[in-house]
This record gives sequence, C-alpha cells and structure tokens, in this order.
Amino acid sequence: MVHATRIMPNSTLDYGTIPCNATVGASAVVSDDCETERDLLRKDTDTHSALPLLQTCTIILSLSGAAFCTSMTSGLLTVCLPGIAVDLMIPEHLLLWPSSAYSLACGCCLLLAGSIADKVGDKSINLIGTATVAIAVLANGRARDGIELIMFRAVQGLGAAMSLPTGVSIIARSLTPGRRRNIGFACLGVAQPLGYSIGLIMGGIVQEAGNWRLGYYVCAPIIAAFVVAAWASIPPNKHQSVRANLPNLITEIDWVGIAMLSTGFGLLSYTSAVMTRDATLLMPILNIVAMLAGLLLIIASPKWMSRQVRLGRPALIPNSIWANRAFAAISLTVFLAWASLQSSELLASLFFQRVQLISPLEASIKLLPNVLTGFIVNLFTGLTVQYFASYKLMAVASVVATVSPVIMAVINPAWSYWVAACWAVALAPISIDVLFTIAHIVITDVFPADMHALAGGVFNTVSQLGTSLGMSLVTVVSNAVINASEVPDKESPEALMTGYRAAFWTCAAMMLLSAGSSFGLRELGKLGGGHARSASQ
Repeated sequence: MVHATRIMPNSTLDYGTIPCNATVGASAVVSDDCETERDLLRKDTDTHSALPLLQTCTIILSLSGAAFCTSMTSGLLTVCLPGIAVDLMIPEHLLLWPSSAYSLACGCCLLLAGSIADKVGDKSINLIGTATVAIAVLANGRARDGIELIMFRAVQGLGAAMSLPTGVSIIARSLTPGRRRNIGFACLGVAQPLGYSIGLIMGGIVQEAGNWRLGYYVCAPIIAAFVVAAWASIPPNKHQSVRANLPNLITEIDWVGIAMLSTGFGLLSYTSAVMTRDATLLMPILNIVAMLAGLLLIIASPKWMSRQVRLGRPALIPNSIWANRAFAAISLTVFLAWASLQSSELLASLFFQRVQLISPLEASIKLLPNVLTGFIVNLFTGLTVQYFASYKLMAVASVVATVSPVIMAVINPAWSYWVAACWAVALAPISIDVLFTIAHIVITDVFPADMHALAGGVFNTVSQLGTSLGMSLVTVVSNAVINASEVPDKESPEALMTGYRAAFWTCAAMMLLSAGSSFGLRELGKLGGGHARSASQ
C-alpha cells in the first residue's frame, strides 16, 4: 500500500491509501511497476528543484499571463457586446452566443484536455492550446459577421481548455513545494479574475474610442509572446513522449466518464446561458430536456466511476476523491465564490452605466480599485499562506468579501462614489484571490502526481460552472423583481435598481455560504511550508 498523493508541507491532509494495482483517474498503475513509475514521477518533479530564479519567474509569467489575457478578452466582450452586435449585425436570437460559445467549448473540453495532457505531456498541450488562443483572439478582431465571431470564440474556448489545466500541472511539477510554488499558484489563480476586471476596463476604453477590434489586436500578440516564453522556459516532460503515449490513450483514459461529465456540464452551461438572456426561454421543451439530461448525466457519473474502479479500469475521478472532505469543501467554496464574484462585478458595471447613467469609460475607471486590491491580496497570500491555517484565511476573506455586495445592495445611487461604491469594488476580489491560491495547492495535492493536469481541469470546470449558474441565478432574480416592481417603466433606473438590489443580496448570500463551506477545511492546517506532516502525526 502506498499513499496516492504527497502531503504538502505543513499540511494536515489525510487522503487515505490506494493499492498500487488500483486504477485511478486517467492512467492505470500496475502493481509490479508501481514503485518504478512513482520513482519516475518523483524524478520528473525533483529535477526542477534548482531552477534559476529568472526561469521560475518566466514560467509563472508566461502561464499566468496567458490566462490573464484570455480572461481579459471575455471581460472586453462583456462591455463591448452591444456595440459589436450593431457593427456585425448580430440578430437578437444569437446575441448571447459570442459569450456562451467560449464557455461551452472550454467547459466541455477541460476534463478531456487535462486527461490527455497527463498522458502525453503538459508542455506540448499547453503550447498548442495557448497558440490556438492567440490565433483565435486575432481572428475575433477580424470577424466580419456574428457567425464568424461565434466560431472564433468557440475555437478560443477550445484553446483555453488546453492551456488552463496544464498551467496547474506545469507549476506543480516544475516548482518544488514552498514559497515559489505558492506564488506560482497565487499568480495563476488571480490571473482569471484580474484579467476579467481589466477586460471590463479595457472594454470601456475601446468602446469609448469606437473601435472594439483594437482590444483583440492588443491581446493577440501579447499571448503569442507568452507562447514563446513558455516554450523557452518550461522544462520538458522527461518521462512522457507524445509519440510513445498516443496509442495508449484509448485504453488508459476514461472516455465514457469524460463524455458523461463534459456533456452534462455543457448542457447545464447552455441552459444557464439561455436563462441569463431570458428565463422564459427555458420553457421550450428542448431546453427543458437539455437541462434534465445534463443533470442526469452528472448524477449518474458516480455510478460509472464506481463500476470502473470495481473492474480495475481507468476512472476519471474516483468517488474516493469526492469523499475527501477537503476536496469537496474546496470545490464547493470555489463554485460559490466564483459565482458571486463574477456576477457582482457584472452587476456593478451595469449599476454604473444603467442606473447612474455614466459612460462605459467612466464605469471602467470606477472599477480600478478592484484591480489594485486583487494584486495586493494575491501577493500577500502567495507570500504568507504557509504561516496561517488555511480555513481561517478563507473564512475571513469570504466574510470580508461579503461586505461588497451588501454595500451595493443598500447603496443610494445619489451617493458619491467615495462613500460606498469605491469600497464595494475594492473588497469584491479579496475572497477569490485568497481562495484560488489555497485551492490550487489542495486540488493538486488530492490528485496523484500523474493526474495534475486533470486536477487543473476539475478546478476550472468547477469555476466555469459556478460562473454559468451564478449569473443565471442573479439574472432570474433581478428580472423577476424588476417585473414585479410598481415602477411603470421597467427600463428606468428606478426599476432596474430594484432588481439589482435583489441580485446583490443573492451574491452576498452565495459568498456567505462559501465562507461557511470553508470550515470543511479545518483539518487542512498550514500549506506550502518547509516540512511535511500528516493528520495522524
């Protein structure tokens, strides 16, 4: 019997044991070769203990920078979509698809890309994915009509599905446990929310300038530069070969499990996107069937995983991993916190533009405290996470972040920006910046070393689903309250504000629930320090 995972330094995690001849995740481990394979995996990680500081910084910058720019284009699209729709003459029934196509393609392929990367090597998959994103972003700026934009956004989502989970895997194997790896995970974690916030700001700037294509032209070459930096700095997968492992993909990956979960998440994301546009669009029978099918596939997947483990075959995510309290708690916390943050950021932008009636550029400037706070909290977490109990950090950060939507729920639109809105914007990202660093450490610790790309896929799938369902929920709540209000003009700032208040209260409730779920990590202890410690010790 050997431990299925390594215990992170100063961690009190206890993940139990898995027999050497058990088959877990995307790969099978045969009993006689168990120690040999684990020795190879250990060598693949330990050889990077002496990476020069410049190379370490380049790895972190290239991976987090690519994720940052990818997320920035989504924020850009959120603000610029009305202008893009007019410019490209996108019909009303296709208006949500430029945004949804990316989320659907990315969400459906994350688990698949992570599983393949664990077998053929994370570096090659990451480079292919990031290069695909760069090409697709440039193509977005060159789109001539709505159909082309939707297609290019879907391709961008496919590329992101390859680059996001492999970023987690590369940092986990390239940087030894300690401050450098903590900072690497912190930068990778903050890249997405910070990129989205900067995208909202850039969207306001280019929208004001009347040229939405400029934002994509700026992002594409930057992402391409990160591809080159990643190619030059990321250590190769010494014990993995694309050519040697391709024939084994059919037998060593749980294709049925991937299909079930990816299709289920995809159908739920689709119906969530439909509800975000208009809740009444969910009523047609096909949309109801899609939602029910997605739920059934997700509910049935544990039964399939159990069967695979019982027969000694590859199981995408063994049920024993979900039974781990730390993993279940961190997944739920990520889901709720990400749903709250993404929804509240979008609502804040709408509040500034549709209630206070200011320009997109002015609204973007008012979102700047979000960026500053995110940078400071992210740096603080990466440097100090090993000194504090993780669940306390997460609980405190979530409670503080809950203040943000509460302020926006009670705000008077006539108040000065500095009285309330500024502080709400500044406090919003605190929870997610602390959470993402800890979540990356925990999730890569729960999964064996040869499943870290899949671990990144699980993490990003949970956050994507949180975004989709969270935005759907606040949209339904907001629209219901607006329609029930006594204000005759439902498009007036007064009517809109009634709906936004209810939506902000919903965001506050989700963030408060995430604070409660963080107490499931009480046994976690301190992460990322200098020596290992098990729960029994």
